Amino acid sequence: MALAPYAWLEAPAAELARMRERMPNAVLLYGAPGTGLYELALNFAKSLFCSSPAPDGSPCGRCRGCELTRAGTHPDFKQVLSEFMCAAWDVPYTAAENERPETKKKLSREIRIHQIRMLSDFLALNANQGGRRIILVYPADKVRAEAAASLLKSMEEPPEDLTWILVAEKLDDVLPTIRSRSRLVRAPAPTKEEALEFLKAKRVKNPEAELAFAGGAPLAALEANDDERLSKKTETAALDLLRAGPALRPDDVVRTMAADLTVPAFSLLLLRWAHDLMRAALGLEPRYFVNDGETLRRLAARTTPKAAAEFAAQAAQVRRSADHPLNSRQVWEQTYFRYQKIFRAQ
Repeated sequence: MALAPYAWLEAPAAELARMRERMPNAVLLYGAPGTGLYELALNFAKSLFCSSPAPDGSPCGRCRGCELTRAGTHPDFKQVLSEFMCAAWDVPYTAAENERPETKKKLSREIRIHQIRMLSDFLALNANQGGRRIILVYPADKVRAEAAASLLKSMEEPPEDLTWILVAEKLDDVLPTIRSRSRLVRAPAPTKEEALEFLKAKRVKNPEAELAFAGGAPLAALEANDDERLSKKTETAALDLLRAGPALRPDDVVRTMAADLTVPAFSLLLLRWAHDLMRAALGLEPRYFVNDGETLRRLAARTTPKAAAEFAAQAAQVRRSADHPLNSRQVWEQTYFRYQKIFRAQ
């Protein structure tokens, strides 16, 4: 198993490998979402348990440490992932004692206080295999405030044999005191050529348009979840209404509301459309909807950058509230009625 899961991560993988002999107490790996950060961090954690790694740091796959990490049973390795990420990566998640899973509708994307407190026994023990112990935290930029305080306390006086590996997609959202106690490793996003080559190898149809819609993140283009991408049918219906602009009819809005609409993915679609509409109003080419340049320029001629920006702000507000139990039909209808109004301001 190569240490770098993708070609564009070879540089940060090499930087991590060079730390092996003199590991810091904490490493903070950060970079753009949808580029394989967690996979790189997981590979690195596994390589640290390998007794005979290759020169590039990749694990041998044959020693006792590799066998245990491959089986997911290494006693000196703990992963602290959000409930959402646990489900995405098939990692066991332990709910809080007062939590009733049957009443929940959405998986939490945050790391919560009970998850950090559950590390207390692990932190108090010595390494079972006589080497180092590792705690991998992802996403470190979505640790709740009270959990971040508890995490910082655990990091302030770490045992010599313990290494924290933190993974974040928004470095500025990580507590500054946690950043200051970590060795920062930046993972660059792939070039457009690297990303397109990857998607073509995966036989993705229309890879350039898919990559653009995903904001240049190849894994997001390949494996978008319900928080990032609507179903194909619903996405088409949503875009057809956006393309209508001032010709949008209330009956069409009400009639085309889809039962499988997810508010987070819908708000992301709106944000990207508003961004491209603002770019078109400024005479720039679209970033996300590269095949809709002519339509966006036509709509931009009927509005202003300011009005498009105000619509983007409304979409951002929906995005920030997406984890709350919003009525999807109400969000759908109100959004399009507001959207139509930005063309009346001209």
